[in-house]
Amino acid sequence: MRRGVNGSGGDEDPSPVRTSSPVTTAPDEEAAAADTTAAEAPTEETTLAVPAGEIGTSRDNPAQPVTDSLVFDAEDGTTAVTLGNVVWDANGTVADANMFNEEAPEGQVCITVPVTMSYSGSASITPWLELSISCIADDGRGYDEATLVLEDDLMNVGDLYDGGVAEGGVVFLIPESAVGSGVFSVAPLMSITGEELFVAAV
Repeated sequence: MRRGVNGSGGDEDPSPVRTSSPVTTAPDEEAAAADTTAAEAPTEETTLAVPAGEIGTSRDNPAQPVTDSLVFDAEDGTTAVTLGNVVWDANGTVADANMFNEEAPEGQVCITVPVTMSYSGSASITPWLELSISCIADDGRGYDEATLVLEDDLMNVGDLYDGGVAEGGVVFLIPESAVGSGVFSVAPLMSITGEELFVAAV
């Protein structure tokens, strides 16, 4: 089941997206509070135009790669997932990864995206069995992970225990016309609710 989206403004581990809360003052203090607020310089923490709970819940308002972390329920804990930036032409990388990988058909191209997963809980998870990731083009057509092997394939990562972090890639075969745009759909592999979150394909 989906838990939500965390965000970060830097290269460190993603931290929760924050929104400012309204502050109530007594009537005789309102004027003074207004003057003080006007005089203060803007702070780094500002109110988000879109509530944090809605970020990533639709294709029109996707989470961002690298800085936003998707949080899902997992076995006796939670899993945080962050997608990286897309390699829009990975034909060479895929071909070099395994001699049995077939070449992309004419009019199609292999793309790859790095995935970082972390687990917090009292059990353990197998990263590649936790998630279903699809690439959704701007025309609304979805593409599942291709049956191609990567050198740093997410499927090669072993089980994660509390505090464990895994990094690996996934590969998709998409039309050349879909290159450079779209979103990724991320959902728990065993979810029966159909809930999913979205990350911009950048």
